[in-house]
Amino acid sequence: MFKKIKIQYAVILLLTLIYGCVTDEGNYNYNDINELNVTGIGTEYTVYAGDYFKITPSLNPTKDDGTDTNRYSFEWIAVTTVTKNTIATTKDFDGQVKLPPGKYSVYYFIKDLVTGVTWQQKPFTLNVVSSIYEGWLVIGDADGKPRLDMVSIIPGIATPRVINDVLSVAGSTLKLRGKAVDMECFGSAISTSTAYGIYVTSTENGTARIDPDSFGWVQSQNIAYETVGGSFDTDFGVDFMKSANPGENIIYSKGNIYTFVKVNQTKYGLPQNIVDTETKPFYAAPFVAENQGSNGTPVFYDKDLRRFVRYNLLKGNCSSMPPVVGSATVLDWNNTNCDLIYMTTSAFNSYENFAVLKNISTGKYHLLRFNKALAQTYYKEILNAPDLDKATKFAVSPDSGYLFYAVGGKLYEYDSGTQSAKLMLDKGTEEITYIDFNVRSKTFAKKLILGSYNGTAGKLELFTVPPVNGDLILDNAYTGLCKIVDVSYRSR
Repeated sequence: MFKKIKIQYAVILLLTLIYGCVTDEGNYNYNDINELNVTGIGTEYTVYAGDYFKITPSLNPTKDDGTDTNRYSFEWIAVTTVTKNTIATTKDFDGQVKLPPGKYSVYYFIKDLVTGVTWQQKPFTLNVVSSIYEGWLVIGDADGKPRLDMVSIIPGIATPRVINDVLSVAGSTLKLRGKAVDMECFGSAISTSTAYGIYVTSTENGTARIDPDSFGWVQSQNIAYETVGGSFDTDFGVDFMKSANPGENIIYSKGNIYTFVKVNQTKYGLPQNIVDTETKPFYAAPFVAENQGSNGTPVFYDKDLRRFVRYNLLKGNCSSMPPVVGSATVLDWNNTNCDLIYMTTSAFNSYENFAVLKNISTGKYHLLRFNKALAQTYYKEILNAPDLDKATKFAVSPDSGYLFYAVGGKLYEYDSGTQSAKLMLDKGTEEITYIDFNVRSKTFAKKLILGSYNGTAGKLELFTVPPVNGDLILDNAYTGLCKIVDVSYRSR
């Protein structure tokens, strides 16, 4: 009996509810709430970490006349797969981006404090990039002190950014002292790591390897700590470094040459400028033809005996060059009777080596070219080259094999085919302080890099070198730099 009564009661209650809904239809008043139609926020932004950044949204409310400035609360939240950061609690985002480099989805929340409704905008992408991610690193002197500047090149940002004193900007503890000497960037820097190598040298600091991403530094990152048994003083500095292949480095300092070969776990140690049949190191001229490293045969020059020597990177010693009979078109490697003025390995013609020599008897200049197998491909006197004896900088074009040289503010291009030089640039009273080509700079590898100084600031310029002695084409120019001593490219 109890169950029957309970069922009847339930049916009556259900009917009452249904009837009530039907009879009450239309008895309620519905009022529109305040709605927001936010505009002024894009779908994607790219910004440097630490830079000021501003977004000014328009709320466009339907019920708010704008007189109550405290009606809303705001929150900007940057999210990755592993992090969530509130980056602002104001209507506009207007401040410094204090996020590590990375890709973020940013949500914008607005709460109407009158209605209690919270609005969430569709997230936008925020790419936070390091201002020192990639680009040209330029070491030189400014106000009597060494300084490292950077032309920062960031993917997705059209205009490169010039950063003066980039070590200070990055918060590095490395403070350069003395005079600027050398700047190098290359892969697989040390035997215990695959880390990218960025090496900065000044006369009083020696050679320091800075962190490739933060530019941070501690004393143990100096190159002196990359040696066998502490072979170098802690402030040891290079004059220059060469790296034909990842994990193969050749350094030059004050007449001595040292090498590091990762595959052999060979660290810097004893001078390598010694011939295998001799007991005393020779004084090496300040040039190295790296000649493809272990894939070829690096070549040094004995300054005292005026001879070329070949170096075996894996064995760690030098030997005499293959004997040849000297003539008007062939140089006797082992008895040149010349001072070496310049030598480099160029990407021209499958990596030819170029050497400029001055005969000590005649005073005449000659150009020598030889290939990876150490076969001489060209040896002739340099003719019709104005002021070659006053040249301070040299470079070789990887496309055409033109020899460039700088005298004061003038830049000449020497064509070994026509045996004549052409004046390519005349900067008047400005001084050309640097010329080179940088094979490790990816898309810029074939560009002539030129540094100049006008008495106040330095300028870095990149030129396309046309064939058939065509005029140089200026591609990029960056001003406001230090007086450039050396340039390298921090690649990714």
